[in-house]
Amino acid sequence: MSDVYKTFFKIFTQVSKAIHSGEKSPEIMHNIVAHIKDILNAKGCIYWIIDRDKRAIVTKYSHGFSYRSLEEMDYGTLIGLFDRGWGPLSFIEDARHDPRIPDLERLGKRRVGSISGIYFDIAGSLEGILAIYFHDRRELSHEELELVSALGEQGAIALQKAISFDEKMIENMRHMVEGLAMALEAKDEQTHGHSVRVASLARLVAEELGLGDIEIETVYHGGLLHDIGKIGMEDVILQRLGILSKSEMDVVRRHPEIGAKITRPLNLLCDVEPLILHHHERFDGSGYPDGLKGRDIPLGARILTACDAFETMLAGRRHLAGMSIEDAAHNLSKESGRHFDPQVVKALFSGLIKYPETLGLNDSDRRSLKNSREQVRFVANFNEAAFF
Repeated sequence: MSDVYKTFFKIFTQVSKAIHSGEKSPEIMHNIVAHIKDILNAKGCIYWIIDRDKRAIVTKYSHGFSYRSLEEMDYGTLIGLFDRGWGPLSFIEDARHDPRIPDLERLGKRRVGSISGIYFDIAGSLEGILAIYFHDRRELSHEELELVSALGEQGAIALQKAISFDEKMIENMRHMVEGLAMALEAKDEQTHGHSVRVASLARLVAEELGLGDIEIETVYHGGLLHDIGKIGMEDVILQRLGILSKSEMDVVRRHPEIGAKITRPLNLLCDVEPLILHHHERFDGSGYPDGLKGRDIPLGARILTACDAFETMLAGRRHLAGMSIEDAAHNLSKESGRHFDPQVVKALFSGLIKYPETLGLNDSDRRSLKNSREQVRFVANFNEAAFF
């Protein structure tokens, strides 16, 4: 057995152990590209992770000579250079004069000869592209291709495990969030289901605004947990929402900060914390706890503010009668620009018009929403004590 094969099997064993022992995938991927570069005495090595459905480069791992003309390619250029239609292996014999490779640096392109690119399936729409580049004109031998492919597959396996782990963690977080929301609502039957309904409306708005999947999930979790700070509040105060004294109002106004403190130690909820903290800020800066204004308020919090108020108006409280869709929509639209982000209010109305089953709306309700959507403007005032 040659020294190259001995080295390869040693490295392969190390990588395999790292995968099965749960080592973090970025460390594994960095080791893979470094070992490939060293085994082949290459100029450098890059492992891209791409998403075919989103037509985007997710991330990349590289080692060796920093070849900007290759490393800083956009998705379209990368796919054009390594066309999977040619098979799992792409070979570029003369990178110096290949017009598909942009010349992003004065000498970089002229310091690389040949490039070999290999495709790997990872999971779903995710794929890997492993590129090895040499100083001279060099094509991988059959044996070298086998070695590189084996290590590249190990990288794909490491990423598959990481994705599976992330999905499991997300599912666990979802159960944890739902459990916390149920614990809160168990304190007061009057608000039972409020957080779930706010979360559903918030997700509808986030989708209507074209947010990404992760942002939509964050907004949904924010909806479930926006009132978690009330969990330690005395029942008598919760039962008096709508007719609170000034001192009781002061207690209630602390719940965003208390909620943020509750979730702060939970790393999985780090993106949700600012939504909880700022869901009572107002678009004109008159809200709390920090008096943030306009776009300084996180978008997710602006979404929750509108959805929270809208659901409360519809459902009512012990001392506050529920409103019709027409009245609630009218109140929300006329508060746009003061309490609420007009863009968010319009997105809420548009989403409900498209998906009336979210709230079981009839044709008359949809007409009311359409009218209110056209009336979104910058005025208004209603009793703030009712909407906590």
